[in-house]
Amino acid sequence: MITVERAPEQKAKAAAQVATDVNARITLERDRRLASGASFNVIGIADPVPLTGRPSDQTVYLALLMQAQALKAALNDTARITLRDGANQIHELTPDQVLQLIGQGQAWFEAVMVTSWAMKDSTAPFEAGPPADLTDDAHWPPVFPAPTAQAAGRFQRAKT
Repeated sequence: MITVERAPEQKAKAAAQVATDVNARITLERDRRLASGASFNVIGIADPVPLTGRPSDQTVYLALLMQAQALKAALNDTARITLRDGANQIHELTPDQVLQLIGQGQAWFEAVMVTSWAMKDSTAPFEAGPPADLTDDAHWPPVFPAPTAQAAGRFQRAKT
């Protein structure tokens, strides 16, 4: 049997290609999760509100967040802001509810991004490298995080 040893530069090139492929798979899974979104509890709303995290959704959420902040700055807590959620349901939210919902959504979107970066960079908790099964929910932020007690005390109840 003849064994052919690869030159160091060929080994490096092959390793770089494997890393590129793994990073591409991580990006695809991250983007799939963001597009699918997560659901969030909002004070005054009976059921969790689903938000999707595609780039166009995030742009809308930023605009709603700015609107809510402007209303709060103007001391207007009674205005209603219309939001269509990820399940295509319309909500009429107070500025406080928008701040709570979008704040949770942004934190979740960021947590998904940070998880993907840790996988790509082999940093905690992925020091041994990315998991073999990138689709395993155990490796990603939960899709139904609960609001913090601090947020619950800060926001008023309002009808939707």
